[in-house]
Amino acid sequence: MSATTETAPETASTTFFERAMVLATATMTTMLVGMMLLVTSVIMPQLQGSLSATQDQVAWVITFNIIAIAVMTPMTGWFANRFGRRNVMVWSTFGFVVTTILCGTANSLEVLVIYRMIQGVFGAPLNPLSNAIVLDTFPREQHGTVNSIYGVGVVVGPMIGPIVGGHLAEAYNWRWAFVAVGIVGLLAV
Repeated sequence: MSATTETAPETASTTFFERAMVLATATMTTMLVGMMLLVTSVIMPQLQGSLSATQDQVAWVITFNIIAIAVMTPMTGWFANRFGRRNVMVWSTFGFVVTTILCGTANSLEVLVIYRMIQGVFGAPLNPLSNAIVLDTFPREQHGTVNSIYGVGVVVGPMIGPIVGGHLAEAYNWRWAFVAVGIVGLLAV
């Protein structure tokens, strides 16, 4: 058999609709992680005033989230091999959405930093797993197309996160920047 006609066992048994739903879910998950990574940067003044923190202290909310992501991302492969991609993806998504909503309920800077660290732990596996699942779901000849569609989530999430978060923080409260995105994530995924 030639390389262009071979199909992975997973792609042979799935319909186009099922593959499209996997792509949509993976793209949405990636977009949500990107949104939450940068949404905090625009609501820092509200966080600073609401939590009575200095500018340096409020920066911890972003810093500890990034550190948690950096520590956990390399462990994604081990978790996927140990517990299965699907299980890691489902539990990571669930944990990410729950901690995103919890971030909106934080009453102190310390609690918010802890929730953001946990959010980073759960969010770290989502991007690499989403990409791996998309590539395994589609035949090799469609990888370029699906990677470009998946890439939209990678780019659009960090782009619209600060816009949506800033709008919600100005219109309502900084808490809604977390809660609204968490609820959208829960409904979408």
